[in-house]
Parts: sequence; structure tokens; C-alpha cells
Amino acid sequence: MRTLSLSLFLLAASSLHAQDWSIRVASGPFLFGDFVERTLTIETETGSEDQTTVLSAATRAGLAVDIEKAFSERFAVRLDGTFARAPLSIGGEDDNDGVEIDAGELDAFTLSLPLVFRINPRGTFRFLLLAGPAYASYRIEAEGLQGPGIRVFRGTRNVWGLAAGAGAAWHWSERFAVEAQIVDVTTSSPFQNTELASIGRTDFPRPHNLHTTLGIRVHF
Repeated sequence: MRTLSLSLFLLAASSLHAQDWSIRVASGPFLFGDFVERTLTIETETGSEDQTTVLSAATRAGLAVDIEKAFSERFAVRLDGTFARAPLSIGGEDDNDGVEIDAGELDAFTLSLPLVFRINPRGTFRFLLLAGPAYASYRIEAEGLQGPGIRVFRGTRNVWGLAAGAGAAWHWSERFAVEAQIVDVTTSSPFQNTELASIGRTDFPRPHNLHTTLGIRVHF
């Protein structure tokens, strides 16, 4: 995180007199997708039924920082970094809230390099779309932690993925704007089948992590 911040600062400092550069700092709730789905077949008096347990992380506020270079009125590219820390959550397939686990914490750090398309490059309110590659680092602090049918590893996993989203900005001047965004970062699951007991059926869906942020953009 400190390396990213230093890189963004140095890049911004070298471009203070250039046109079409901007920096955004924002925050907002980060919603995590499902990392593991474990389905167990339970025998009952009348037959059997499937019970699915889902491993995810609780919704928490995250930080987003990006630097953007515009190539025209409509097109730009940006380097975007996000960070969030959240308790691990284990719950049923239809349990939206899950059960927070105090013994486990997830640190999620994401870098993405999306292409930005501005639908209307002028005016007080401007709207944009973005998409590009993403790189996520999941760090889990958990030792001997396990839930119903799911054991959680302790360590760091790095995976590749994609980022896509949309945003809207209110420009009160040519240099300053308030910008809201929602970005879906989808990656491979950081968990592996070899770490889990061979009980029932285990699926590793691609988690869709939604980053919803509101922040200030400064143009140079």
C-alpha cells in the first residue's frame, strides 16, 4: 500500500504542469463475493437434503486512490488501487448477512488498469464507463480457523481478474469534481481445493467484489 501511494505521488509530482492528469481519493462500502461454496448431503428420516455453506467476507468501508491520464475528451486510462479490511463470514447460501468470525480477518488489496470512456465529456454532470485488467492480493489472518465444512488457510494469495464499472462526477470547476463510482472486480478465488477436506461438493466461484466509493477528483 505504501509503495502504491509513493508511486502515485511521484507520478503526480512529475506531471503537475501537464494537462489532462487527475488524482482521485475516495472511500465507501466494499461488498465481497463468495470465495467457497461447500454442499453437504444430509440424510433425514424422509430422505436427504443438500445444505450449502458459503465463505465470504463482511461488508466494510474501503479506500480507493487512482491517477488518470486523459488522451482525449472521451478516453483516458487510470491506475487504480483499493484496500479494505474485513472479518471473514461463513453462512448459508441464502444468508445475506452471514456470521462474522472474530478469529479471521481478510485484507484485500487490488490494482487495476482500466480504460475510461466518458459518455459526456463536458457539462456539470459527467458520466463514465470503465473496464480493464485487475490484480488482487488477498491476505488472511487466521490460524486453525474453520466453519461448517470449510477450513480457512492463513497467508497471502495473489490472483488476476477484471474490473468493470460506471461512475458519475459533479464538476463545480474545471479542476475539482465530486465523483461516485461502482466497480465490480472479479477474480479467481484465493482458496484451493487441496486445502479443504474432501467432504461433499466444493465449488470455487469467481467472487464479484463490488467497490462503491465517493471521493474528490483534482485535475492538473
